[in-house]
Amino acid sequence: MPATLMRCPLLLGRHPVTALRHSSSSRMRRVRRATGGGSQGRPPAYGGLLLDAGGTLLQLAQPVAKTYAALGRPYGVRKPEKYIMEGFKRAFSAPWPKTLRYQGDGRPFWRIVVAEATDCTNNDYFEEVYQYYAHGDAWRLPDGAYRTLRDLKKPGDGSC
Repeated sequence: MPATLMRCPLLLGRHPVTALRHSSSSRMRRVRRATGGGSQGRPPAYGGLLLDAGGTLLQLAQPVAKTYAALGRPYGVRKPEKYIMEGFKRAFSAPWPKTLRYQGDGRPFWRIVVAEATDCTNNDYFEEVYQYYAHGDAWRLPDGAYRTLRDLKKPGDGSC
């Protein structure tokens, strides 16, 4: 996962994000001082950073229902976005067998979610949706994310 994130064009700075507010920057300096990072030659108090990417570090460029509806039109999806979103939420709130969610590339899980949301089981439609979300244009970084990650990484130490 870290190697994937480091290849992401958004994290490489090709799509700059707005700077953190001054209060956030000040807070980051206080955290760095408190952990010993970057001051008086002490090693930082942390050895790594775990992030939940989907919905936190990476956010959707447009709402799921809008994407599902737009990509589904050529495949006969006529369901209003409101009902697509209800189906999406229903799919996520359903109890899942432990063996289904996120096995391998996640296709079986996402195939059920897309079908539940749109009532469309067309494999070509599913593959188009799946491939759309596999590329960077479907995602954006929240304001300040790139700078925060850069600030957490001490130059030259290879962390983060």
